[in-house]
Amino acid sequence: MCLTVKIKCFSGARLLLFVIVLLFYDFTEGAQGRSKREFLGDDLQGYLMQFGYMEKREDVASAFITEHSIRSAIKELQDFAHIPVTGILDETTKKLLKKPRCGMPDKKTVQTSGRRRKRFALHGSKWPKTDLTWTVRSWGNLNQNDVRRIFTKAFQVWSNHSKLEFRYMHDYSRADIIIHFYSKDHGDRFPFDDKGQVLAHAFFPTGSGSSVEVHFDSDEIWNTNGNPDPGSTNLFNVAAHEFGHSLGLQHSSVEDALMYPWYQEISDGEGYQLPQDDKHAIQQLYGRRNGGQNWDYIPKYHPKPRTTTTTTQAPRTRYTPRPNHPYNPYSGHNHPVYYPRTEKPYYPRKQPMHPTKKHYNHPTKDPRNTHHNYPEVNPEKHPTRHHPKQPYPGNGPRPGAPERPEVTPTHHPSKKPPDTCDTSYDAVATIRKEMFVFKDAYFWRISDQGLLPGYPAEITRLWRDLPRNFTHLDAVYERQDNKIVFFIGKQYYVFTGQKLNHGYPKPLTHLGLPQDLPKVDGAMVWGHNGHTYFYSGNIYWRFDESEKKVELDYPRDMAMWKGVGRDIDAVFQWRDGKTYFFKGKYYWKFNDQHMRVEHKEPKLSAPFWMGCSNNFESNDIGENLPYKGVVSSGFKNDIFSVFFAFKYHSYGIKLLFLTGRF
Repeated sequence: MCLTVKIKCFSGARLLLFVIVLLFYDFTEGAQGRSKREFLGDDLQGYLMQFGYMEKREDVASAFITEHSIRSAIKELQDFAHIPVTGILDETTKKLLKKPRCGMPDKKTVQTSGRRRKRFALHGSKWPKTDLTWTVRSWGNLNQNDVRRIFTKAFQVWSNHSKLEFRYMHDYSRADIIIHFYSKDHGDRFPFDDKGQVLAHAFFPTGSGSSVEVHFDSDEIWNTNGNPDPGSTNLFNVAAHEFGHSLGLQHSSVEDALMYPWYQEISDGEGYQLPQDDKHAIQQLYGRRNGGQNWDYIPKYHPKPRTTTTTTQAPRTRYTPRPNHPYNPYSGHNHPVYYPRTEKPYYPRKQPMHPTKKHYNHPTKDPRNTHHNYPEVNPEKHPTRHHPKQPYPGNGPRPGAPERPEVTPTHHPSKKPPDTCDTSYDAVATIRKEMFVFKDAYFWRISDQGLLPGYPAEITRLWRDLPRNFTHLDAVYERQDNKIVFFIGKQYYVFTGQKLNHGYPKPLTHLGLPQDLPKVDGAMVWGHNGHTYFYSGNIYWRFDESEKKVELDYPRDMAMWKGVGRDIDAVFQWRDGKTYFFKGKYYWKFNDQHMRVEHKEPKLSAPFWMGCSNNFESNDIGENLPYKGVVSSGFKNDIFSVFFAFKYHSYGIKLLFLTGRF
């Protein structure tokens, strides 16, 4: 309950009377009021602070937490756990709060942008080596042989899919990972809570190679035989999860991931398979076990330097037509074409050098080919077609030869590459943790170190299964299962790495998009909620990846994305968690929390993304251009506004000053 009171002066008696009136109103509230008091409970605030959804406050400042901030934190919690996002402490959320879980926070720090990391998250530090040792210093009341067996299997979960190797040792003074079973307060500022909510916690690697610890709550009833037991907790499940933290992994919001923070029953048999989300995470840190490339690796393109020296080429194994060759092979239309043909401009035929040798004057058979792979063709039904030949030097055009219109080649690589520092973008996507920018038939790659050399390169050098005659891509994004989706006109293509998946391309209607939709302007997986979004014109859709259909209450108007406008060229979310929209040669950074662009005027794309020198007269004045609030002059001098909120609980009454403006 919040009331606003404007005052210039309060006497002690008036203030006391005001507080009494408010308390009387507070005690006579109905069910809705009681719901709000429960919503502001200390237990809930402690949970949200402990697991990273609110900033920890250990002083009197904790009394100044607003209801809005708590609702926002609850929404983030609900969104992370994939339960209905209501912003209130409903029954589903109450069940979640009571569910056993890991004691590590779900978020590394409080994100002021309101976003959360979707899929796996990396802590930022890892071990500088791949051969690690572990030991158990305190065993609780468990059988040591059972614990060693279970922990060995839990470490193997990670070593089976990475270059890591784990070895048990008795000397805990030299071990890399030291495991303890503790009870309640054990001296690390993260006390256990007896049997119940927090099962264990671990510490991340320091990056310097010093040892880290993993702590299990010894008050829990640990199941070490692997058989289902409703009254116990499977030690293998929790150990495999906590060891992931000790290797550098944070919590994942993927429900079936091993690094999902809430306890879930999994099989601890020999056939347990590490989920794909966790597999990608551990390989991102330590590489793939068999030495192969990670993430269906896409090789970098390094074009060969052009030289003017003459080089000797190996003889060709198949015939390649040459422009001045004195004969023309048969090209009947009912024969299969093995090479993509490109129409050439007309050149008049040369005069025959030897009129008596008829095979020089457009023979019906190749004089050097004495066998035929195909049956003879009836010349009356299928007259021989001849390709025009270039004249020899000095020969003029044949008198009376008809003029033929020039034919523009349809194969896109013949088009001149776009100017890196002066072009718009057709599509932008984050693929394998790199930024890919697409324009016409070419693309650039941008890593953490900046624009990679050798670009722009032809798109078909990596994705050869795209149609040969396409002129540009409309949109590109990488799904959460690491498949890459390309949109071209009314069709879309799904690739695994560089290989086109079976059954593609498919029409846009297969995604639930309307039949008359000409194309998709942009597509991305939005990190703010982990959903996929498609944009076209002045509307957008939210796509359900599990159902493979757009959601029922869509499309919606682009006005929801304030400041972006309509008919965007591209959209993507970079690794900094920020969303970027592109149109023309400019871009906007989008504030996911406030649902509006962070700078009203667009910025030039090339200087920021491509590292080009900014020689243009532009408004690219910096990375961050926050909105500036306009304060009315009536508020500047004599208005003193105070917002009061009251709550009570079994321990007393707290007076909260939420906002003051002078």
